[in-house]
Amino acid sequence: MNCDEGVTPSLRHTLDHLIRNAVIASAVYRRETASTNSDALAELQTNRIDDRLLPRLYVADRQTAGRGRHGNSWISEEDALTFSLVIPFELSHPSASVLSPAVGVAAARAIEYSCPPCRVALKWPNDICALRSNDSTTSPMLHKLGGILIETNATIAGRMVIGVGLNLNGKPDLNSQHSTPPASIAEIANRHVSRETLLAAHAESLAEMLGELDDGPHEMVRQYRSRCALAGHDLSLKQSNETITGYCTGIADDGSLELIVDGNRRHFRSGEVQRVRPAS
Repeated sequence: MNCDEGVTPSLRHTLDHLIRNAVIASAVYRRETASTNSDALAELQTNRIDDRLLPRLYVADRQTAGRGRHGNSWISEEDALTFSLVIPFELSHPSASVLSPAVGVAAARAIEYSCPPCRVALKWPNDICALRSNDSTTSPMLHKLGGILIETNATIAGRMVIGVGLNLNGKPDLNSQHSTPPASIAEIANRHVSRETLLAAHAESLAEMLGELDDGPHEMVRQYRSRCALAGHDLSLKQSNETITGYCTGIADDGSLELIVDGNRRHFRSGEVQRVRPAS
């Protein structure tokens, strides 16, 4: 294990435990870094990760320039959990198209196992959410607990970087009208949340999920559908300079978003959901 001086001893102990129990093969733990995904990609591009070191986990106490989708940033302090996992995974894998939904399912299972009574909803393509009411008089609204960023590179064969960021005991300030309002897992669970517990649960859940994907995509797609936050809603999807409005039926068998647009069933592999409202 590669660790900076001054890292949290209990989290270092958790990483040792995960390695000893063969959940992961190696780990890099930084006190501070720009981005755990960037660290992982940099090592991959210099061919410094032997097969025997995979899966390899990258963790940081503080992330200063984390990346989300569409160029969004993810800045995290010690009240958050940010990590990246490098796995051996071919783009030709039969379940490759549903890897992102499957990672969402793995994250949901880890949170629900560790922090009952949390119930996680998944907002396509990569948001980890929960339904939460601000008070007893308002209807539950979707709040974002974290997100997923999966990356690879044309120069990196057979490797995938899975990045996860979670609001544990604090949340960022977001002011975009299109952003799902943030919440912390501690708010939902009504108690302090341990980084060590959540990291171990996620590592184990991701390992289990990858084994299930080897059996085919169907079970992961089924579990995602049971948590899909967009199914049954009218929504607006932005793609490049085009905004598409339709009724969401959930995700298709290949993990794409399925919308009914002007009476036609259409599938979308990418895009940014900008508005969600109950079906009229």
